[in-house]
Amino acid sequence: MVDRISSLDSGYEVGELSLFPLALDDNETLYEATNNSSIVLKQSLTYVAKSVIVESTAGFPDKGIIRVGPEPGESGSYEMIYYDTLTPNSFQDLIRGFNGSIQSYWKSGQAFVSNAVNSEHHNSVKDAIINMETDVGTEVDPATASLNGILKAQEVRFLAPKPLFRAFPLTGPPPLRVRFQNFATGHIIRHFWDFGDGGTSLEESPIHTYLTEGTYTVKLNIVTSTGAQGVATKKNYITVDTDESPPFFYVDSIDNPYSVSSAATLGESAKEFLFVDQSDGEIVQRNWIFGDGIKTTQEDPDIHDITHTYQEPGQYVVTELIQFSNGLLKRVELPEPLVVL
Repeated sequence: MVDRISSLDSGYEVGELSLFPLALDDNETLYEATNNSSIVLKQSLTYVAKSVIVESTAGFPDKGIIRVGPEPGESGSYEMIYYDTLTPNSFQDLIRGFNGSIQSYWKSGQAFVSNAVNSEHHNSVKDAIINMETDVGTEVDPATASLNGILKAQEVRFLAPKPLFRAFPLTGPPPLRVRFQNFATGHIIRHFWDFGDGGTSLEESPIHTYLTEGTYTVKLNIVTSTGAQGVATKKNYITVDTDESPPFFYVDSIDNPYSVSSAATLGESAKEFLFVDQSDGEIVQRNWIFGDGIKTTQEDPDIHDITHTYQEPGQYVVTELIQFSNGLLKRVELPEPLVVL
């Protein structure tokens, strides 16, 4: 007697959903009623027999499992036998000793041989699994209406990271120094910036200088701790042109009115600053935000500058919100924080 055969045994292959070997489990043979064939044993089957001789093997699959036992309707024990080779009147290359069956002496003409697993049973199980796969959906490329398809769609919608960023300034002459701000949230572990001119960065909110005239597309790719990725692309986002006026305002030290810069690092005595707006257009109002909690609105459009005194040292992000006559708003800011020592 040999050990019970298992799908884990070396050299024994089974179909993905079938109790039969792989050759049986396909769309063309799966639902054939001939799987239910039975035949009379033509030659007695002993304990050590190497083949099962029957009147005919027509209707049996090329390989599979047969059941040997009493005539239909009679009670008694039975034996399950796997065969790997089929001839017109015999089953060859046997494996015996299945769990739940016994090896016995089977008399010729009195014992019957039939498929161990009827096609109705096999097909009903297969149908149930196919229906489950259809409703639940396979793991890879599930149908849209299946459960897995719906869950994957929701995962993309709610769990995939959403890259959000903005930059300032968007236009100006070269060299144009642009500060990029990343507003994406979540457990982000990687930031990949492509500035469109061959420059890249791994910083969260980098500063990049464009040296050559042109129009540039910017791309941000983020990766979360779970491996999810999100990509945001802004086409033709940055324009570098020698004819463009700097759209942002600059800051000047009161103590040194001839020193002009887009950002300033000044000494301890220089806490009062002059901010000058040089934006073009039909401006009706300017709203200054100095970064220290103080905000000022300038109602006179002809007044382009304003002074502000910082009471404490630190770094301050200074922004200006400009309102135009057509109702549009534009926000401008220094490309770097203002440092007060």
